[in-house]
Amino acid sequence: MDLAAYLAEQRIRPAAFAALINVPASTISRILRGERDPRGATIRKIVEGTGGKVTAGDLLAGVQTSTIDATKTGAAA
Repeated sequence: MDLAAYLAEQRIRPAAFAALINVPASTISRILRGERDPRGATIRKIVEGTGGKVTAGDLLAGVQTSTIDATKTGAAA
């Protein structure tokens, strides 16, 4: 399950979730908008904060897709 779907399902605002897992709200917002790839510590906090409903694989799937899309367009990843 992706993070946006989890937040919608649980009716949690991104800023509230960020506070719950002790991550800056801007980090969660940027991850949701695809402007930032989550890093190791943030991935762990998200997985733990969602009780495993959002997995590391779910979070990294978007990273892989953006890298593939950038390769196809010739943009830097």
